[in-house]
Amino acid sequence: MKYKLRKKYSTNPDKALQEILSDRGVEDVDNFMNPSSDCELNPHMLKNIDAAAEMLLRHLRRGSSILFIVDADCDGFTSSSILWLYIKHIFPDAKLEFTVHEHKQHGIDDKIDWICDEARWDLVVVPDAGSYDVREHRMLAELGMDVLVLDHHEQLYDEQGNPVISDLPNTIVVNNQLSPNYSNKSLCGAGVVYKFCEVLDEILGINQAHNYIDLAALGEIADVMDRTTTETNYIMLEGLRNVRNEGFRTLIEAQSFLLKEKAIFPYPNLSPIDIAFYIAPLINAITRVGTMDEKECMFYCFIDPKRPMTSTKRGAKPGDFEYAAEQTARVGKNAKARQDRLKEQALGIVEFKIQKDSLDENNIIIVELDDSDNIPQELTGLIAMNVVSKYHKPVMMGRRNNKNEIQGSIRSDGNFAGLPSFKKFLEDSGLVTYIAGHDNAAGWGLNGNKLHSLIEFANTHLRAEDFENCYVVDYILNGEEYNDELIGVLAGHPEYFGNHIDEVRFAIENIPLMNIMPMGANKDSMKISYNGIDYVRFKDEEFVEKVMKDRTKKLTVYGRGNLNTFNGRTSVQVFIDDYELKEDESKYDF
Repeated sequence: MKYKLRKKYSTNPDKALQEILSDRGVEDVDNFMNPSSDCELNPHMLKNIDAAAEMLLRHLRRGSSILFIVDADCDGFTSSSILWLYIKHIFPDAKLEFTVHEHKQHGIDDKIDWICDEARWDLVVVPDAGSYDVREHRMLAELGMDVLVLDHHEQLYDEQGNPVISDLPNTIVVNNQLSPNYSNKSLCGAGVVYKFCEVLDEILGINQAHNYIDLAALGEIADVMDRTTTETNYIMLEGLRNVRNEGFRTLIEAQSFLLKEKAIFPYPNLSPIDIAFYIAPLINAITRVGTMDEKECMFYCFIDPKRPMTSTKRGAKPGDFEYAAEQTARVGKNAKARQDRLKEQALGIVEFKIQKDSLDENNIIIVELDDSDNIPQELTGLIAMNVVSKYHKPVMMGRRNNKNEIQGSIRSDGNFAGLPSFKKFLEDSGLVTYIAGHDNAAGWGLNGNKLHSLIEFANTHLRAEDFENCYVVDYILNGEEYNDELIGVLAGHPEYFGNHIDEVRFAIENIPLMNIMPMGANKDSMKISYNGIDYVRFKDEEFVEKVMKDRTKKLTVYGRGNLNTFNGRTSVQVFIDDYELKEDESKYDF
């Protein structure tokens, strides 16, 4: 097990947290740790936002028919929900309709023919997408429809390298990426909609927007937005402190087994990491593998949680119903299980392709999928990440279209010693058409004729040792010493981590196997207690067997801190993510 120190931080618990947050890129540590509304930027600095507010209010006052296109992810559902709820509070008789995507599509493209055929709306609202759907904007203009886009996606360029800009009179685009005066580029669609509602508040002389900051927080967290920016961090933490949306509450409380006391209103200590691990995956599973009915029910979960829905429970009788929020909470778990089964089936197909064509002999694994594979496009990223874990190499997975372009998802591991950013490596190759997203999770496009050139570039510029797993840790500690205070302080603030702020990681060496306790109904988990710290590894029979077999060795762990409260007593824990058992060299000292 290899690990290296990120940087030398103070071991003084009072200083350590501030040093780490500052080094993680937090702009203003004091404001970050104690965020207030002063962290917010002036929403009027978002380009076109005043004109957008005037357009919406003009249509609402006229009694226009308005269509929402709900984008196919958690950010899309929350951003549409915020604006829908805001409008219905101020204009309860507003003529609003919505449509959801059948697959994981974005924007207007797949809906344009249906909208044009129906041609019964005056305004089409596109939260979290649509900035660059110029062709669709024009088609709607020809039918006399206005378009309001509230988006956050980065500037798109055409094949000649020119920026794609929608400048039609029927279309207003509000996008923080396209707003030179708005410094916060880490607002997602829900964040942009929230700022839009603040402008509406000013015009209408009310204070309503803050009631939806919980949904803005959910969108920001699920879309993995960078919270080192103080405004984004404020929205996340303020939203989790004020969870008012009944649908959101139902989803949280349905996870009571995992979240424990955090799932009891007012949800104490609920953190962005909790939302990212336990709530967002349920929503994303429905958008990926859910039926159209299940997706529509999920939108009602947020905008009308008590709406009666035909019951889909096993054994339900005709006439039985469930509330939308309750059904979504149940269906989310089922969809997650269904997604996992589909993923396992797809992995078998991908594994066959890799072995058949010896794709793993290259330094990057590029897998082409086709229609006959019957693998949902929505699962491409998840499958690619599993391939990375198995082969310990970066992965590109995609499909070739009729223009000989291959498009898909990349995944890699930030712990690869020689490849911290797969995205940058591909950019530097000069071969990809586009690469957009995070360092090791992004979308990509490539001219099919350049596929072999990219493989050759990777085989030339990368080496096997670049993929050795080397954990980056914040502290290398000696288990023989008392580290419980330091770990306890750093573990006691989970609300400061997640969304581009990495959790604190430890390598702790020389832990004696003196006080051990197998746990769980199957005794497949283990707790090792020493010097005020409980080292815990869950569901690993091999680890339990090794520890029980030879307790003369000493343990080195790589893991994360945690505070566990039980029967009123709080203990410091370290969750063991990886480990190594070594001979106790001290017993050979003379």
